[in-house]
Amino acid sequence: MPTLFGDPERYPAGLTEVAAGVQAWLQPNGAWGESNAGLVAGDGESLLVDTLWDLRLTRRMLDAMAQLVAQAPIRTLVNTHGDGDHWFGNELAGAREIVATEAAAAHEMRAVAPGSMVALGRLGSALALAGRSRIPYPRRSEVGASGRFLRGMVAPFEHRGISPRRPTRTFSGRLELDVGGRKVELIEVGPAHTHGDLIVHVPDARVVFAADVLFAGSTPVMWVGPLDGWLRALDAIEALEPAVVVPGHGPVTDVGALDALRAYWTHLDAAARPRLAAGFSPAAVAREIVTSEEYAAQPFGAWDCPERAVINVHTLARHARGGAEPRGPAVVAILAAVGRLAAELPGRAPAALHSARP
Repeated sequence: MPTLFGDPERYPAGLTEVAAGVQAWLQPNGAWGESNAGLVAGDGESLLVDTLWDLRLTRRMLDAMAQLVAQAPIRTLVNTHGDGDHWFGNELAGAREIVATEAAAAHEMRAVAPGSMVALGRLGSALALAGRSRIPYPRRSEVGASGRFLRGMVAPFEHRGISPRRPTRTFSGRLELDVGGRKVELIEVGPAHTHGDLIVHVPDARVVFAADVLFAGSTPVMWVGPLDGWLRALDAIEALEPAVVVPGHGPVTDVGALDALRAYWTHLDAAARPRLAAGFSPAAVAREIVTSEEYAAQPFGAWDCPERAVINVHTLARHARGGAEPRGPAVVAILAAVGRLAAELPGRAPAALHSARP
């Protein structure tokens, strides 16, 4: 079956039992918005790990879980962080309690609403149309590439009609929950991917839902950092000695994926530092790195969505020099640069992001 972007699936979609009473919900191939979720069942109640980027997808997931939760209803929903593809479907979960970190609730979940994704799609359509104009002007093709990317990134999703339901309970550090007699540990590991990342540990099953602290087969995105924080988060997962790790994007995996991600960050950081110090822009640095033969020769050189390196190098540069975190138009400008790089990498990003349709 095709992915949300119309590409061939690289691993099966839908529910996958990863341990007794523990399910992963997978959305191949882990590209933009193709996020994973999960379900932990106890005696008479269940815990849902994340919802999805729109109501249609969340409803489809919950329908697939219906038989599993018939005798163990979802009482608790955990949002692993504040990106919309992990919580915009909260209103459908029916949970009496929604839990997230204080940092997630205070930052991304407060700042980003579904309407901003609608606006992003409209902007992308406008830029794509401008790129097809017959009136000559500088960088027209780049404008068009950025527009097609922005439009395509949100095209599979319906962000209208969502009523955001935010956390009813927040915490910092660690929180232990009882899910029908089953211990579930929530461990804050951010800031890393975002301000308020947490992982979900099910000790009796030796399962960790790593959320977006781990991408498998798909290039990670570091919106916030610092990199040291992300590396410590990977160490925290490994210290739990899980048998199964469910990433936020990509197929179910094990602790070996932690080393693969460490290798990516080590390579990107080492390659970016001298280039940034020489005065090159983050976008130029990212392009030079991911189009190099050295990058292509690495295992992560075959990962999907390498264009995300633009975001990652921007974040590395910001932590190196200091400065404010990008907001609003600055984030859109970075995403536009991501789109320009994606246009140079055919076959490395979902086909829908390169559509020539105006």
